[in-house]
Amino acid sequence: MIRSKDYWLRRCQRLESVWAAITFDSTLETEGVAFDGGNRKISFIYQNRLEESMLRLLKLLTGGASFFLLVAATTAQGFDVEGSTRAYLSSTSADAIANTDGYVNTGYVVMLLDTVAAVLIAWLFLSRGWSRRWRELAEAKLKSPFARAFIYIPIYALVSSVLLFPLTWFSDFYTEHKYGLATQSFSAWFGDFLIEGGVTTLLFALFVGLLYLVIRRTQDNWWAWGSGLSVGFMLFALFISPVFIDPLFNEYRPMDEGPLKERILSIARANGMEVDDVKQVDASRQTNRVSANVSGLFGTARIALNDNLLNRADVDSVEAVMAHEIGHYVLNHPIKMMLALLPILLALFLLSHVIFRALLRRKGEDWGVRGIDDYAGFPLLVAILTVVGSLATPVFYRVVYVQEYEADLFAINATQNPDAWAEVALLTAEYRKLEPSEFEENWFNHHPSPYMRIYMAMRWKAEHLPGEAPDEVE
Repeated sequence: MIRSKDYWLRRCQRLESVWAAITFDSTLETEGVAFDGGNRKISFIYQNRLEESMLRLLKLLTGGASFFLLVAATTAQGFDVEGSTRAYLSSTSADAIANTDGYVNTGYVVMLLDTVAAVLIAWLFLSRGWSRRWRELAEAKLKSPFARAFIYIPIYALVSSVLLFPLTWFSDFYTEHKYGLATQSFSAWFGDFLIEGGVTTLLFALFVGLLYLVIRRTQDNWWAWGSGLSVGFMLFALFISPVFIDPLFNEYRPMDEGPLKERILSIARANGMEVDDVKQVDASRQTNRVSANVSGLFGTARIALNDNLLNRADVDSVEAVMAHEIGHYVLNHPIKMMLALLPILLALFLLSHVIFRALLRRKGEDWGVRGIDDYAGFPLLVAILTVVGSLATPVFYRVVYVQEYEADLFAINATQNPDAWAEVALLTAEYRKLEPSEFEENWFNHHPSPYMRIYMAMRWKAEHLPGEAPDEVE
């Protein structure tokens, strides 16, 4: 479909309002970008001069003061942005589009089933008295309330995993193979499933033990302290993942020396990221998706790309993907993500606390749950958080979406190669709808669609054609 100017105006206004809501301040500073909230001045420094039109768009995405409408399909230089976007999209066959649509739509169904399953499991564990008996077992074995989590949670996780295994197999193995995205045999997949289950259970027991320690100490205020604990624990997981968790599933080795590796490291160094190596991961043993990441925090930061990206994309496209991932790090997205999550978690935990208290008054005695600080009530808390969290999913997705949009722009500006980014966007159309409806784009996409990403690249290309810069429209 042809997107109207009004459509892009609405899209940009939504991005502006979302970012303003999660930054909490009119003054923002990032690597190479400075915004003066009082004087409403903006300055931007890159290796090459950036056109004023792109400054306005970046200003919009990061909470700047003025809104500039830059949505015309054809620029003053005569470059047809929409037509160029359509030319890229037309290279994807109807069968490929239908395959991806089927995959994404199946994912929507799985999301709903996950929520329903969480409620059913909670009802089973509570109504049958299983959760109460697991708590009694933990109390009989250990005196420390914190340590009891390491008895209760493994039992809870094991029984839940067995009951949910058909749904897990359907979503993570069957569906991935049906739509041509997975490469693992069942035995290899199941081996990873067991490793992941063991690691997750250990970390989950640690987190739950700490959470219930907070609940016992703070009682009705646990939701505030628990939100902070959750953010802190996520940062801890980000810190240890590259060193202790990721190598359990894949081999990470130094990328072969050559011009491409140097180009990637050059982008990192030019933007203040101090790294001296790029890791290559054998993701092809599990999937054929192209991917890359900059993971870790502080001293564990690492640039990694998977072998599918190297095998399926040309060097310019690989460079564009890596510039995108470097952009996340340079723009401090992991930390900003945690800060944006905090108010969301505060709202979720507070609402869950209110619902838990109400259900406890009505059914607590029947279920053998003594209070909110009782491990026996954990399945109820999980079910409530799952349901409430599913309703908040679009809010979380918008936070992620804005950061992905920013990283996209960073990549295009860092590489000065919009066509390479457009080629990469087409590869993601294997598992993201090529051109979703406006409703899906706004509420169910945590990354810009391939259409949006290609349009972005073509718009950048149009604004950087030789000639005079377009007049300002306020």
